[in-house]
Amino acid sequence: MLDLGQLHKNSSYKNPLTPYSITRTYTQNGQPDILFHWHTDMELIYVHEGTAQFHIDNDYFNSQPGDIVLIRPNALHSIHPIGNQEHFMDAINVHLDLLGFSTVDQVSLQYLQPLYHGQLDFVRVIKPHQTGYSEIRTCLLAAMEIGYYRKSYFELNLKAQLHQLLHLLFTHDYVRSKELSLEGYRKEEKIRTIIDHISEHYQEELTVAELSTLCGYSQTHFMNFFKKHLGISCMEYIIQFRLRKATELLEHSTLTILEISNQVGFNNLSNFNRQFKKYYHLTPSQYRREKPH
Repeated sequence: MLDLGQLHKNSSYKNPLTPYSITRTYTQNGQPDILFHWHTDMELIYVHEGTAQFHIDNDYFNSQPGDIVLIRPNALHSIHPIGNQEHFMDAINVHLDLLGFSTVDQVSLQYLQPLYHGQLDFVRVIKPHQTGYSEIRTCLLAAMEIGYYRKSYFELNLKAQLHQLLHLLFTHDYVRSKELSLEGYRKEEKIRTIIDHISEHYQEELTVAELSTLCGYSQTHFMNFFKKHLGISCMEYIIQFRLRKATELLEHSTLTILEISNQVGFNNLSNFNRQFKKYYHLTPSQYRREKPH
């Protein structure tokens, strides 16, 4: 088993000319709770142990050990703890440019571009009993190992493994045409707009009135829409997003608790402390002392 260490989920590529990253995530005591988000990479996950709830576009499922989870580029997705159950997974994120997305050839036109633009979609999860599983698992773990150890000429080997992995996914029918109505497309775009706006303006005051206007919805319709598609209320999402930013500052900065509270969008220190303890079961000061730097 690879020793990937605690790699940051949203770490930038080590080399933008070889656009991939590898992440190991341990979920313990209800953390981390990976909020609904999207990115232009495809994300391929191997679940080593435990269970968690995955939410990919409109689908929910609970993972099991041995699952291979496939997330297409630009898919809306989140990963939530189930109670205090543990979950241990490795993920490789790959931008399709690494595989030739920007090249005008048959591979790009027939496979990569449709996958990127949403005409094709991955089957959500491959179970150990399903066809092709053993080959796909071997290929996926080999790609992760190559990408982690980065030995001489690894770029050639990594690209070869990833092309072989996509070949296996197509061969065993784990990539399929995606039927999305105009209404479904518009809903996805509204969700992306909301998520991006919160990500860019979380340090400022955010109101339901402001966010509902972005969607062209009434406030009541917006709140129902958000809860239906993201699984939590809009205000809870904003609080959790701000708290996640606070944990990063607690771990990687010397700012005071008050400064961090203000920087992540809380205008009341006592509310920040209360919300932080609610989600992390520690005060911000305790979290800073106990987390490794």
